[in-house]
Amino acid sequence: MKPKTPGAARWPHLFQPLRLGPLELPNRIVMPGMDPSLADTDGFVTDAMVRHYADRAAGGAGLLVTGNIACDPGGRVSPFMPLISDDAFVPGLRRVADAVHAAGGRLFVQVSHAGRQTLAEFAGGETVSASDLPCPVMRSRPRPLEDAEILALADRFAEGAARAQAAGADGVEFHMAHGYLVCQFLSPYSNVRDDRWGGDVDGRARFAVEIVRRTRAAVGPDFPIQCRLSADEKVEGGITPPLAIEYARRLVEAGATSLSISACNYESYRYNMPSYYLPTATYAPLARAVRQALGGAVPIIAVGRIADGDTAERVLAAGDADLVAMGRALIADPDLPYHLAAGAPEAVRPCVACNRCAEAITRGPLRCLVNPEAGLGPDALAPAAHPAEVLVVGGGPAGVTAAVEAARRGHRVRLVEAGDRLGGKAHASAAPPEKEAFGRYAAWLANQAAAAGVDVQLGRRLTTDAIAADPADHVLLAVGAEPNAPPGVPGLADHAAVLHPEEALADTTPRRHVLVLGGGPEGCEVADALAHRPERPDVSVVELRRKVGLGLATSVRALLEERLVDAGVALHTGRTVSSLDAEGVTLADRRGRPKETLPAADLVVVAIGVHPADGWDALADDPRVQRIGDSDRPATILEAVAAGWRAGRHL
Repeated sequence: MKPKTPGAARWPHLFQPLRLGPLELPNRIVMPGMDPSLADTDGFVTDAMVRHYADRAAGGAGLLVTGNIACDPGGRVSPFMPLISDDAFVPGLRRVADAVHAAGGRLFVQVSHAGRQTLAEFAGGETVSASDLPCPVMRSRPRPLEDAEILALADRFAEGAARAQAAGADGVEFHMAHGYLVCQFLSPYSNVRDDRWGGDVDGRARFAVEIVRRTRAAVGPDFPIQCRLSADEKVEGGITPPLAIEYARRLVEAGATSLSISACNYESYRYNMPSYYLPTATYAPLARAVRQALGGAVPIIAVGRIADGDTAERVLAAGDADLVAMGRALIADPDLPYHLAAGAPEAVRPCVACNRCAEAITRGPLRCLVNPEAGLGPDALAPAAHPAEVLVVGGGPAGVTAAVEAARRGHRVRLVEAGDRLGGKAHASAAPPEKEAFGRYAAWLANQAAAAGVDVQLGRRLTTDAIAADPADHVLLAVGAEPNAPPGVPGLADHAAVLHPEEALADTTPRRHVLVLGGGPEGCEVADALAHRPERPDVSVVELRRKVGLGLATSVRALLEERLVDAGVALHTGRTVSSLDAEGVTLADRRGRPKETLPAADLVVVAIGVHPADGWDALADDPRVQRIGDSDRPATILEAVAAGWRAGRHL
């Protein structure tokens, strides 16, 4: 029998159906519970939240799991977290379920409680937990729950599941991972009780088991119950794989239908959502350990940077898991399953694992570096009322995105790029170590321009006179940014080797001592690249602020700093360079007082930011011209893409 789709031929395990209890899934792709922070501040569903899940159902994911939804108002992680603590929230969740079903999808509602991993202001005045140990990240000291309160909360979880069932959801997932309340009971790291809710494996598991038992009694035998577990908390004294296996056995005995195997808690957050500094399929070995121990008793979901068809197939074919979670990949491209099923992986907008989406958990709302539509409410692409001639100058992320959106609306679009390829700063972002995914994004941009029918003209540098004389009705100026001039440090102007980050990454001259001026993302990434070269030069980063890497997602910044320290890079924060010469480099504090002296540098990298490209002021009064992206206001690729998308949509 021939495979039904080209994707099924290439990835046979990925597109094989699977049953979760009475529920049949068409493929093994799961959108895991990731909080998009799209509820209103009262905990009710919004139009944007409905669209978020409906889009991913329409894209073909086999199963969608909502982000965590609090079973009690005291369990909210943020002011944007939805609630399922009262029947009043059921109609909104029914809107989500109905929209998902209308799009052909299947929905599990994730029920959760933050416990100590939140702020008292979000939890209504106090935080609670298994013990009175404060969360190292959130820091507020929780009140230990009493016996009757624990039983009442087990009922709250079960009631939340019953409300999910009443809302039309296909199942429920209990969030027992990532250091939230149930995980706090499971973990010896956060549970030091000596009563029946702690002390040993059975005691620590009791709360989780009670939740599953009471839920099974409330929802009946045919409603799937899924539990999400951290099989390795990655902190001293936390849950380890052998302990997680014991918990998994007890949960299955209590009535769990399937398990999602994750890792970490807030203290180990930098590893929780693996960024580009961690390997693909990071936590598949944890899923494999649980799956083998249970002997296939229930389906197991693997998580952790599974973002493409080949990685997903490898995990499934190896027997690591029965399903794969592709969360951030589905935020980047809701249609990922559709493209893979069609055998067109090149059409998938690639997730770059930058973790900008993860910042939404507490800050809200959801945003994605490569997908400007993530987190938005209904916004259908409207054909242009009056198709026009559009000239886009510059083929970076902002320019290509604007050109594609304008062309999709029916405008006739020319894109002129001075270089020999599209992608701009996406290529520059791909140059530092471990960031190859940005190169795939640049290739995707080029494919999109071709598919949209944009007239791409490479290797042409337009002057302001040529643009002024061009007959286009609209001109989008996306010419990017230029490095800021080196600071006026005595001796710097006479130094033999002063380079900007892109130049330094391309430079192949062996170096012994490197000085990087500026500890923002670019400065840290170029320091990382240089420090890992074969000659292993001594690298020093000087940053006026108290922290390095500011501007990156918190988890990415933490891992980058770890890489720098491990490579021996010296990080001098709260410092400036007051002078440099052949004798050495003198550092000063924020008040200009001399401090450390470093060895003389044979390379100085100036990474102190950028400014809009110069030379375009002559077009300032041309009403057709609109600056977008870095040529308007330098920022990150996320902001550039969003600016290009808005410009193309509103011409």
